[in-house]
Amino acid sequence: METKFQNAPFKASLEAGVEYAYCTCGLSEAFPFCDGSHRGSGKEPIKFTVDVDTDKWLCRCGRSGRKPYCDGSHQQ
Repeated sequence: METKFQNAPFKASLEAGVEYAYCTCGLSEAFPFCDGSHRGSGKEPIKFTVDVDTDKWLCRCGRSGRKPYCDGSHQQ
C-alpha cells in the first residue's frame, strides 16, 4: 500500500474543542488526518485539539519533531 507522505505541509483550518487525529502511518485517504487505515500497522494516530479556531500547518512529510505540526523538516 502506497503512503500519502508529501514533501510539503498542509494548511488546516482547525476548530476549537474538536478532537483531531493526525495520521502517523501515511496510509489514510484523508491524510494528514486519520481515517483508521493504520489498523494492523503498529502505528497509532496523534490526537490533538486547539483552544481557539485557527489555521495551522500540519506535517505531511512524516519527519517533523513537533507532530502534528510542521517544523520545516521537509526542507532538509
